[in-house]
Amino acid sequence: MVLKKFQEEKMRAEQLLQKYPRDVLGALRDLNGYYVCPKDSSGKRLGPLVGYAGKDEWGRHYVGEIYANFAKMEEYPFLLDRYASALLNVFHNPDDRLVFCGAPLGGMGFATILASVFRVRYVFPDKIVTSLATEHQREQSELVFKRHSLHPGDRVVIVEDVANNFSTTDKMISLAEDQKARVERITSLLNRSLKIDKAYKGIPVDCLVRLPIDEWEQDDLGVAEDVKKGNVIWKPKDQWDVLEYAMKHYAV
Repeated sequence: MVLKKFQEEKMRAEQLLQKYPRDVLGALRDLNGYYVCPKDSSGKRLGPLVGYAGKDEWGRHYVGEIYANFAKMEEYPFLLDRYASALLNVFHNPDDRLVFCGAPLGGMGFATILASVFRVRYVFPDKIVTSLATEHQREQSELVFKRHSLHPGDRVVIVEDVANNFSTTDKMISLAEDQKARVERITSLLNRSLKIDKAYKGIPVDCLVRLPIDEWEQDDLGVAEDVKKGNVIWKPKDQWDVLEYAMKHYAV
């Protein structure tokens, strides 16, 4: 039964390549990896909000109505391989100094594929949890190189699945600079930032999909009631079944 299910899923993924040769989000939707909070005709939410990694000035995580779960696509590396090929004209003169550095955990799969496509190195920093998630807060963590490392003179491409507030990017830039490497580009599957488009701190930003997505502070009038009632999934990937139920049970 397990083998049959895998074969069916593999066939489905291969069909997605034909159906969405360039539409990454279209394929993600078909993989049930793209959540949009359902609402009734009056605009009332029928499903939960989701928590984002970005924080406001008081250290509270932003919330929103849309979540792209690229973990669903990572299970089919040949999908990522096809989409990675769309970036072939972006990275000029790949050489032994070019390194794709995946942001844990979301950017690691795509970074591995990119390194394979360009036949160069791949590394990632380890994510060390410093405090656990709470009712109104995602877990806190820091990044350190343990399993892999960068070398002086490396030309680093930071890879994320979804780019938004670039806080993880900041940490990775600092890590690279500490090891005397140079961050050459920032790449993601989806750049959903409302503010950052083509460059960040002078570093070129590339993505397969550019789609600004709204986010709100927890006390914003439009979301405060949902936050107060606990109608927020703070770790969407960990409770994806709840979001899938909302997507399937209610019309979006």
